[in-house]
Amino acid sequence: MLNELEFDNEDAYREILRIPPPDGRKRPRLVYSRNFYGSLEDMSRYWDNSKDNYYDVEAKDPEPQAPQYSQQIATKAEDLIAPKQDEQVTEAAQQERPKTLQSNNVSRSGLSAEQSVSDTIEIPTRSKMKQVYKGQRLGNGEQMSPSTRVSIVRNLLKMVIHKFNCRDFESNPKDKLRFTTVNVPSVFYHFCVAKMPSEMKFARARMVEGPIMAVHARSEVRFKSSEGLQNPASDFLGERFDLFREVGCLLLLAKQRSREGKDPAPVPAEHQWWASKVRWGGGETRWGQLANEVYEDEDPSWSPEEALLQKLKRDKDEEQERQEEAAAAADLKNLRTDDLIADTSTSGERPKKKKRSGEGNGTRGKGGVKVEYKDGKRVMFTQPIRRKWYQDWTKIRPNALAWDEKVIYRKIGQQSKEDGGNGWDDVYLLSAVNHHVCLMRLSVHEDYLEWLETGKTVHPDGNASEGQRQPHVLYVSRSNWYDLFDIAQRKELLTGVWRVMSWLNRDEVPKQEFKKMDEVKRKDAGETGDHHMEI
Repeated sequence: MLNELEFDNEDAYREILRIPPPDGRKRPRLVYSRNFYGSLEDMSRYWDNSKDNYYDVEAKDPEPQAPQYSQQIATKAEDLIAPKQDEQVTEAAQQERPKTLQSNNVSRSGLSAEQSVSDTIEIPTRSKMKQVYKGQRLGNGEQMSPSTRVSIVRNLLKMVIHKFNCRDFESNPKDKLRFTTVNVPSVFYHFCVAKMPSEMKFARARMVEGPIMAVHARSEVRFKSSEGLQNPASDFLGERFDLFREVGCLLLLAKQRSREGKDPAPVPAEHQWWASKVRWGGGETRWGQLANEVYEDEDPSWSPEEALLQKLKRDKDEEQERQEEAAAAADLKNLRTDDLIADTSTSGERPKKKKRSGEGNGTRGKGGVKVEYKDGKRVMFTQPIRRKWYQDWTKIRPNALAWDEKVIYRKIGQQSKEDGGNGWDDVYLLSAVNHHVCLMRLSVHEDYLEWLETGKTVHPDGNASEGQRQPHVLYVSRSNWYDLFDIAQRKELLTGVWRVMSWLNRDEVPKQEFKKMDEVKRKDAGETGDHHMEI
């Protein structure tokens, strides 16, 4: 896998786009990293500035196209100006006379008219220039789709997690970070890494165990203002708020892992009045009803004049339908058996489809729309999907659980108390910003998570000494930011993710497998020497 990340970006892009390589270069063989380079190529259309070329060209002034009426006005103006040209010529001649006198005076003082003209310098006018871009980018980084950043981290993780019997999993969007009774809606992670269960029935049900690691990618691109002040017109996002979101994602991941061995809380707020009482106190919801519960004659959105016009139009349509039905019934009465036989033998049309049982119970109005009546009055038409939404809304029930039914919550990688654990859990997060990714770790104590859930402190005085970690403190560490376009940095990132996954899954391999591996290693070590070749 590391060897595939060493390929040059341009060679990998050509392989993804099925473009032959340049002369003298071999085609790279992409097995595990094909999807990663595909997402990297999409990201390079907005973030890779290595081939940017800005140069200036002469800007051509657009020639204004005068409309016809402006040309007519111009011709009329010329006709008006023509008789006045003679007067302007005479005035110009009179103005030139004092100028000639002044020139004679200048010549008398020793300066000629030619010398005065030669002293003036003509300054050449520069043509307008505009800057033009030439390169492979389609836009700036802010215009890139946020899903591209998520997909490139996902494809990079897939190169590693499949080797540990893990997969990416989309968490329940209803599961938010919660401080006792307060939800923090702005804190979420895009997806997590979870382990596939060993039992076949759970694996077939697409259930997972964990979560192990989470991924959070930001759609914002600016976190600092160039002037040092916040600009409300931009999507400026402070570094402190971004750090709060990262820590919130880590806390949410830690709270999900701490659900191991616990039963979900009872249905929230089932004892509240809004989860048991009928809406509107059981009264008529005249102004909150759907159209199928409102008579057309009593539509509150119509004025009296409009209601009268609608009633006349509806009566006219119903009268036309009755006339058509009466004419069809009269034709059936006058129809003979010989005519039916003749029509079936001569006509080559396809026979009409038979109606299903219960299909013709309701009447249909103009345009094939089913008409409903209630208490002898016509009811307004409502789309079936809106009726279903309204029926679901009328059901009185408490909120659904935030726990995901497809997740078997486990603290994979945490040392248990039987093996010497002290209640600390290390959770990891891949944080992606622009085209960089870093690895974060949060060390949190189980007492801190219990305080977030219930608001009660288990050990208020604290039992930790000066040299030990405090249970009421969060310990956060971050790696370097790794550029995904740089070969050495993305290799280092993949190596770090591999080491973290190996450490978290250290207890998932049975001890019998370790014994088998040790036996194979000893056997290979004993067979490294030279042996006699049997013929």
